[in-house]
Amino acid sequence: MGDKVVLGYWAIRGLAQPLRFYLEYLGLPYEEKRYYKPEEWFADVTSAPLNQHVLVNLPYIKDGDELVFESQALYVYLAYRANKPELLGQNQKEQVTLASVRGVLQDLFKGLITLFTIPEDQYEAKKEDQFNQLVFWIAEKLSKFLENRKWAVGDNLTYIDFQLFEAEEILRNYKPEAFATLVGLKNHNESFANLPAIKNYQASDKMIARPFYPPGMYRWG
Repeated sequence: MGDKVVLGYWAIRGLAQPLRFYLEYLGLPYEEKRYYKPEEWFADVTSAPLNQHVLVNLPYIKDGDELVFESQALYVYLAYRANKPELLGQNQKEQVTLASVRGVLQDLFKGLITLFTIPEDQYEAKKEDQFNQLVFWIAEKLSKFLENRKWAVGDNLTYIDFQLFEAEEILRNYKPEAFATLVGLKNHNESFANLPAIKNYQASDKMIARPFYPPGMYRWG
């Protein structure tokens, strides 16, 4: 293990933003390797040590000689690295609930990507219908699920709350009037944003406010 873990990802929010929140909450010393251009990533991925790993991908964690790839695996690795395995769910019920919420979130993120990658010449005509068909009904379902819960699995914070917060931030920025009607998501968003580590991070110069998605490739972000 190294003195600091390194989080490697593009210089956008994307898949890494919940991990940035997570690292701040965990209190692990870390630094970022931000890739601003594809050629920067291609130079690294074709060189040691990244080119020695079949599963190499972004985002990744480098911890001394240890390299971990794939987003969901990073949450597990970092929880154990910080000696906070409770963030993976403290019992069977929490772990099953976490997996259920993760599945719904994956559908929500998939819907958002489909919405934001509508061809440019069709986006204005289709965006409202696509938002309702691909995104909003899933957000409503999640919001109702959260209405009587402190966190996604109940009383205890887990890593899925970090991913949920990023989904809420996308919705809050993209459709503030629609997000305001989602009481469960809105309350969760406010509670999470007020966690001291998250509040301090969002006020710091380390925070990436925008873009959420790669500029030029997406209609919004």
